[in-house]
Amino acid sequence: MKIIFSISFILFGCIGFDAISQMKTVELDGVTIEALPFEKFISGSKIKKSDSLQLEILGQGTLADYMQQNTTVYIKEQGNKMLASVSFRGTGSSHTGVFWHGINLNSLTLGNSDFNGVPLFLFDEITVQYGGASSLLGSDAIGGSIHLSSNPRWTDGVKLQLRQDFGSFGNVFSGIKLDLGNGKWESKTRIFNRVLRNDFSYNITDRLGDNFEIEQKNAEVHNYALLQEFNRKISSKGYLSLKGWMGKNFHQVQPLMVTAPGEDQTGDEIQDKNLRLVGAYKHFFKKGILQSGVGYVWDYQLFNKTDVIETKRLSANLSYEWNLSDKTVINAGGNAKYIVPNVWSYEEDLTEWREDVFLSLSQEILEHWQLSLNARKTFVPFTESPVAPSISTSYLIKAHDLDLTFRAQVERSYRIPTFNDRYWGAQGRADLKSEKGYSMEVGHNLVWEKGDYSMDFDVAAYYMIVDDWIAWKPSGNLWRPFNLKKVEASGIELNGKLNWRIPHGKFELGGMYAYNRSVLLQGISENDPSVGYQLPYTPKHRFGLNASLIFKKYRFSINNYYTGKRYGIDVINEEIDDFFITNITMSKNFSIGKNMISVEGQVLNLLDTEYQNVKRYAMPGRNYLLSLNFIINK
Repeated sequence: MKIIFSISFILFGCIGFDAISQMKTVELDGVTIEALPFEKFISGSKIKKSDSLQLEILGQGTLADYMQQNTTVYIKEQGNKMLASVSFRGTGSSHTGVFWHGINLNSLTLGNSDFNGVPLFLFDEITVQYGGASSLLGSDAIGGSIHLSSNPRWTDGVKLQLRQDFGSFGNVFSGIKLDLGNGKWESKTRIFNRVLRNDFSYNITDRLGDNFEIEQKNAEVHNYALLQEFNRKISSKGYLSLKGWMGKNFHQVQPLMVTAPGEDQTGDEIQDKNLRLVGAYKHFFKKGILQSGVGYVWDYQLFNKTDVIETKRLSANLSYEWNLSDKTVINAGGNAKYIVPNVWSYEEDLTEWREDVFLSLSQEILEHWQLSLNARKTFVPFTESPVAPSISTSYLIKAHDLDLTFRAQVERSYRIPTFNDRYWGAQGRADLKSEKGYSMEVGHNLVWEKGDYSMDFDVAAYYMIVDDWIAWKPSGNLWRPFNLKKVEASGIELNGKLNWRIPHGKFELGGMYAYNRSVLLQGISENDPSVGYQLPYTPKHRFGLNASLIFKKYRFSINNYYTGKRYGIDVINEEIDDFFITNITMSKNFSIGKNMISVEGQVLNLLDTEYQNVKRYAMPGRNYLLSLNFIINK
């Protein structure tokens, strides 16, 4: 029955609800396609979108750089451009979904994503959705979700961008973007290559109290990737998209900081390869939109040239969005996934099917008062996954020059145990339950504009409980996973931005602050001493202050962010110092007809702060980056 169910989806050409959630609004012969349509069904959630300036400055960077500098979310980075995981509203690294055109990029074996393995150069927009969203997105979206978009532009002609960066510590980045089209079809190509020696120096004090400067070794990074898109307007009623993303990431695992000169600085090395393919079709009816497609993902990791961790998954989704009236919209659908892991510690011939069904309602109760209801159910063969419902609402007050929106949401979310949790040798447990999150949040957003001035201010407060949190602990002679922990998280988030249009330019000032209390209520044993303490690597305080000035063809920006003290793995005895980082960027554009050349210089960690994001992993001091951009339009 599962095979018939899934093949029928594939025959309809499905990729379903998640795949439609990635495109910007475009005109298709009079038909409007709305990007990120899940927004209309989650009216009470906080959503933040990147702007073009942020992505341009960080063009050679990674998702970790973007999140660290532009959001209040904490990124735990185990060395410079090394493994970077997320703590979103006090949850763990596996409680945030990272989506690309409907595909959750989180590892099926580990359950999380390496944010330094996601290059910004490939994408046009980053959307961060705060809080639980399993009712719309499925497993993992307990703390929040992140959506990577490469949007159709319906290019008419040729647009070519060449980017070349040179930076400290052997940092060399080369990238090409090529868009071709005639307004009805387009091809978008993104390709880059980056090499980083990572041979920066750091200071140590040995056991005798003598100070030494150590040059880091064996921490090299080499990444490259290709993203190819084809978009085609079939007619005024249809739109077809084919997308492929192939990447290879190699890095030597950065060694721990030495404690004396001459100590060994060798360590492990990891090679990751990925292939992600998505095909999607949308058909527009008078009263609705049919959305379908298929997806394939291959993830391969080679650890120390010996241990293989590989997964393959084929997905098929189908959904229909029905406009019952001008005030009522219903979206319903389902998806199926077939997963084949190949891991050295798993039993052979292991496969798995997963299916989801979902139903969403968006209702305008009164003018400017929106209500959203959602429910999702995941079927897995090894455990009972909970139904994930949510209810959210927003109300807009318009008065003269300002819009004031109040919002609220209540959500039940979940995370399915990983393959490692269930199948890792003799230690895995197939009887594990899904983790469950219960959250609520309230907030408001104020937008004011008058003359040359505008302001956008947002505040959100949230409360969350995550139950049946999976933790590994000794069991006999082995470490095994158990549904043991319970975590309580609560906090407040503030974001603000002020814009001032000046003659020949614009000035912008922005700020952000987050207070997060994330406390262990139930530990791995009855006498767990960490109960009542803040979770490891979860700062209570994060804030940022940014400013930018654009004048004629010149641009100057300054980015500051602060990360408060964190506890290490031993939350009672191990405290890691806070840190404050300042980056500045200066650029000049030169126009040659319709073409442009941009020269940009950055000073990173301007104040030369000595800090560690993770205990005993060095981070670079002051360093520099020079970028050259050539944009050709024909």
